[in-house]
Amino acid sequence: MPWTPYRTDTLTEYSSKEDFIAGRPTTTYKLPHRVDGTGFVVYDGALFFNKERTRNIVKFDLRTRIKSGEAIIANANYHDTSPYRWGGKSDIDLAVDENGLWVIYATEQNNGRIVISQLNPYTLRVEGTWDTAYDKRSASNAFMICGILYVVKSVYEDDDNEATGNKIDYIYNTELSKDGFLDIPFPNSYQYIAAVDYNPRDNLLYVWNNYHVVKYSLDFGALDNRLETSSSVMVYMDTMTSTMRTTTRPVTVTLTATTTRTTTTRMPATITAVAVWPHTTTTTPSLVQTLVNALEPEDDDGALPSSKLPNIRVEYCNPLVMMDIAWPKTRQGTIVKIPCPSGTIGMASFMCLGPEGYWDLQGPDFSNCTSPWVNIINQKIKAGETAAVIARELAEQTKSNLQAGDITFTVRAMIQLVDLLDIQLRNLTPGGKDSAARALACT
Repeated sequence: MPWTPYRTDTLTEYSSKEDFIAGRPTTTYKLPHRVDGTGFVVYDGALFFNKERTRNIVKFDLRTRIKSGEAIIANANYHDTSPYRWGGKSDIDLAVDENGLWVIYATEQNNGRIVISQLNPYTLRVEGTWDTAYDKRSASNAFMICGILYVVKSVYEDDDNEATGNKIDYIYNTELSKDGFLDIPFPNSYQYIAAVDYNPRDNLLYVWNNYHVVKYSLDFGALDNRLETSSSVMVYMDTMTSTMRTTTRPVTVTLTATTTRTTTTRMPATITAVAVWPHTTTTTPSLVQTLVNALEPEDDDGALPSSKLPNIRVEYCNPLVMMDIAWPKTRQGTIVKIPCPSGTIGMASFMCLGPEGYWDLQGPDFSNCTSPWVNIINQKIKAGETAAVIARELAEQTKSNLQAGDITFTVRAMIQLVDLLDIQLRNLTPGGKDSAARALACT
């Protein structure tokens, strides 16, 4: 759908990037309704999209090819009432991250500013809502990573001037219910960003920009719990790999991009997490040079300045790479938290001990790192799906390689499933109870 005029009622699937470039679709899906905007996502085998001219989110099962749910996002503005800057009926934007499914929109009650809601993908119930201070019409797009909203502001080719700039300039942490303003450059080579989406399975950021699909590879830097209204940035150039590393608080960003050119119709087309993005296989000297010129290096000898802490020299643990994670220079006596390695979700942590400043000899803590299926099963338990079916799926998943946090989750999930089964058995006939019990025993 991102490469067809909006108001489409068809989803086209491609099995690979090569097939997409060559225009060889694997299959197409006829949707039950037309779509508003470009904010649709696929999550656990289902497509979620904004139904045309409504504030409704529709769930379409890609396996059965039938509509499996619909929910109203209360008070959400829709159909070009509060779109992103470029328009395109982009009032209601969906996003997926390590924490699940999100809806990004605006309401009149919040004076047209962005509102974030977490949506259960199985029951379609809203599980939490946060009002932000950012005017939605001023944003070009937004995405979620680890429960944190990142707002992108960019220049469009028909703008009268470029004073708007191309940057991530706002974040909102749903865990802390706090926000912050930033000035992090965002690459915009083609000047018509119509969609920005993060995929927690591969840690990639996908951007649709003026006939181009641009893919950014994400690395994750250290978390900084101090909230600030601005961020200082340090820029380093790695001459061996010709990629750029940037470090900033509260967000660290690394930049190179892979671009795919298509010949299709253009769309009118903490603050705790640190999204570092993008360092992929291809980088252009002009892009790197532009970023180097745009960012001001900072002295790295002392502590980073903070509005809350004095800028004094302290002992640090030196940066190192361990367990496929680059652990940054960290102040002694603190715990640094970084998103788990690619292919897992959650946060890994590492303690910098004092007074000399050395890393915990026991190594990093990966006990909160889990496989992607953990989130799916957890959502199904919350939704109250059949306990025997969930238990069977859990048994299948645990036959594969397990992450550190999978074992703890599995034990906890089995306890929850027993409680869920007990509730469900009370509502069954005698024959149904025997059948359900046998099904659970078989797992």
